[in-house]
Amino acid sequence: MEIQMQQETEEKFLPVFGARATEFFSRFDSKLQPDELENLKTETISILKGCVNPKLDKIQNTTNLVVGYVQSGKTMSFTALSALASDNGFRVIIYFAGNKNNLLDQTEKRLRKDLINDVKNRDFYKIRKNPSCDDSNKICNELQISSSPTILIVVLKNYKYINQLAKIFDSQKIKNELKNNGVLIIDDEADQASLNGYAYKNSKSEDWEEDEYTATYKSIMNLRNSLPNHSYVQYTATPQGPLLISIVDLLSPKHHTVLTPGKSYTGGKTFFVDEPGLIIDIPDDEKFNSKRNNLSEPPESLITALQLHILSVAIIVKILRKEDFLSMMVHADREQDASQKFNNWVSDIIDGWITTLSSSENDVAYKTLIGQFEKNYEEAVREYKKHNETYPDFSEIRKHIPDIIKETNIELIISKSKRKSEDIPWNDYPSHILIGADMLNRGFTIEKLATTYMPRYSIGKSNADTIQQRCRFFGYKRKYLWSCRVFLPQDVQTEYREYVDHEEEMRKWLKENDSLEKVERLLLISPHLNATRKNILSKDIVTSKLTGWRKINAFQANSIEPNKKLVEKFVADNERKFTLYKNFNSPDRNHRYLKFKIEEAINFISEFIVQNMPDAARKQATLRYLKYLMTKQKTPLKFVYVIQMAYTGEPREREFNVETEKIDTELFSGHSPKGIEVYPGDREIKFEDSICIQIHNIKFKCENRKWAGKTAYTLAFYYPEDFATNYTGKLNESDL
Repeated sequence: MEIQMQQETEEKFLPVFGARATEFFSRFDSKLQPDELENLKTETISILKGCVNPKLDKIQNTTNLVVGYVQSGKTMSFTALSALASDNGFRVIIYFAGNKNNLLDQTEKRLRKDLINDVKNRDFYKIRKNPSCDDSNKICNELQISSSPTILIVVLKNYKYINQLAKIFDSQKIKNELKNNGVLIIDDEADQASLNGYAYKNSKSEDWEEDEYTATYKSIMNLRNSLPNHSYVQYTATPQGPLLISIVDLLSPKHHTVLTPGKSYTGGKTFFVDEPGLIIDIPDDEKFNSKRNNLSEPPESLITALQLHILSVAIIVKILRKEDFLSMMVHADREQDASQKFNNWVSDIIDGWITTLSSSENDVAYKTLIGQFEKNYEEAVREYKKHNETYPDFSEIRKHIPDIIKETNIELIISKSKRKSEDIPWNDYPSHILIGADMLNRGFTIEKLATTYMPRYSIGKSNADTIQQRCRFFGYKRKYLWSCRVFLPQDVQTEYREYVDHEEEMRKWLKENDSLEKVERLLLISPHLNATRKNILSKDIVTSKLTGWRKINAFQANSIEPNKKLVEKFVADNERKFTLYKNFNSPDRNHRYLKFKIEEAINFISEFIVQNMPDAARKQATLRYLKYLMTKQKTPLKFVYVIQMAYTGEPREREFNVETEKIDTELFSGHSPKGIEVYPGDREIKFEDSICIQIHNIKFKCENRKWAGKTAYTLAFYYPEDFATNYTGKLNESDL
C-alpha cells in the first residue's frame, strides 16, 4: 500500500495566550528566572506559529523541528507547547514517548504533573496511554464534552501502537466527531526509531521500489495520513550530519526552532570547551572492552573516581548543603556482563572501605585509606580554588567520610534488573552509585549526577547520536559544577570535543538560517564534516540507483493540481529559452529542452510533490546528488537539462492501477522505425554532460471514475554513468 500525505500548506496563524498557557506559566514564575521564562514563552510561540491553523476547516499538514541540548529541558518545552496548543484549538495532542515503557511512563507522569496538575485541570485535559480500537468510544465521548478538553494521547514509538492509533482516527465515528479539527503530534527524541532507517541503505535492488522501510516509519506515515488537519513537531538533541539528512526526508520540516537552555545548564561546551579541567583521563591500559581489554581487576582510575565522588558528597551535601544527594555513574561497556563485573568491583571496594573504617583510627589500614582520600582532596577542591570559591578543609571533610560510605546506595541498572529512574530511592541516601550499560543511555534520568566514569574502549569512531546518548553528565549542575568530574579515555575525549564543535556549528547554522535547505547545503560543503559527508550518499546508492533512467510513477490525487501549476508556471517563465531537441515530425515525438541553472533545478525538484516513500527517497537522493555536484571544489556542475516531452502533443495515455495509484504500463514511449524519421525512444532523449530531467504529461487510462481521463505531470531523471564513476573515484579526495 502506498502512503498518502495531504498537501502541506504555508497557511500561518498567530497563537494567542489563553487560560491554559497562562496557568501553566504562572506555576513556573518562582522556578525560572524572568529571562528564562521569557525565552520559554517566545520559543513556544515560535514553534506553534510554524504549525497549521487547527481551526481552519481544510486538509493541511506541516512539520516542525525543535532542537535542544541534551538534558536541557525539552520536556518542559513540549508541555508548554501543549498548554498553548490547547488554548488555540488543538483538540488532540499525540506524544511519541520513546520506544521503552520507562520512557512512556515518564512522559505520562510529566504530563499529569505539568498539565493536569494533580486534578486541578482535569476538566481541560483528558489523558490516554497506548489506546486500542476498544478505546474509540471513550475518545469519541471526550471529544463531545461541552468544555472541549484537549485529549492527550501518549503512545510508545512502536509500529503496533501507532498503527492502532491510525485505525482509531480512521474510524468513521472519530472522523465524524473530529472532522477537520487540528491534531498536534509531538515526537520526543525524533531521531530515535521515527526516521526511515532503510531509506538510504545499500540495497541490492535496482531502485527504491523494492527497498524495506522501517515499520515505525510506515506507521507514523499511516497515522499522519489518517489526520486531515495536523502538525508534526519533532524534538531532538542530535541534529548532527547524517541525522539532519535523514530528518529532511518524507518528514521534511518546514520550520525549525532552536531552544535556549537555562542559565544553570552545563552541557558539552561547559565540559569540553569552557571548563576542560572537569575532565580526567583514563589511561589506555585501564580502558575496558569485553573482547579487546577485559580487565581482571578494578583499575586505579575507578578507585580514584569513587573517592572523588565520596569527597564531593561531603562538600556539597554534608558541608555546603547545596543538594540533598549526589550521584555517580559507571558505564563500562554495552555488555551486561561488564556492568555486572563493575558492580561487583564497586560493591567490594565500598564493603572493604566500610570494614576498614570500622576499625580503630590508629589502625594502619585505616590511616592508609584516609591518606588516599587526603591525597585526592587536592583534586576535589582544585576547581573551587581556581574559581575563588569557598571550600572546606580536609579535616572538616574527613569526619563525614565513614558515614557517607556507609550510606552509599549502589544500583545495577541493566535490562534484567528492570529498574527505572523513579524506582531509585533518591532522597533516602546522600550518595548513589549507578552502574549499567545502555539502560543508562537515553531516557534514564540520573538525578544530580556529579561523577561520571566511562572507560569504554573505542574501537571505531562513534556516531554523533551514540555520543549524544551517553551525555548523561550534561544537565542543570551549576550549583555543584566544581565537584563534577568526568573520567574518559583520551580518544573518547577527542570524539566529544568534535561532537561539541559540530553541535555548536549546527546550532549556529540553524539559528542563522530560516530554511533547513540552507543548513543542509552548509552541511554538504563544510570542511569540518568530511567524515559524515560520506554517509550522505554511499557508493552503492550512486552506482546502483543514481545511474541511467529513474522515474516517478506514483500519484496522489491531492498532489496532481499543485504539480500541474508548478510545471505550467515553469514552462511559461522559460518559454523563450527552449530549443527543439530534434524534429521527428510528430507532436507526440517532438520534444524541447533548455539548460537550467542547477540552483533553480534544485528549487523546482524540491517543489514537485511526491508522497510515496520510494519516490521520496529517489527525490531526496537526487537533490543531495545535485548539491554535491554543484559544490565540488574543482569542477562544480552549473546546469542541468530540462526536457519537455511531446510539448505540442496531447497528454500520453497510460494504464493506471487505482489500487497502487501507479502507472501500470511503461512511462517511456519506445523505439519506432515508423514515420519519416526513426524514433529512438524516449530513453534516448538525453544528454551525457549533465543530469537530465524529463517532464511527462500523461492521461490515466482506467475504469475508475475518480481517475479515468485525469491528466498529470510526472518526472523522469537521467544520471550519466560517468558522473557515478567520477563520484566513486573521488570519494576520498578533497571534493568530498
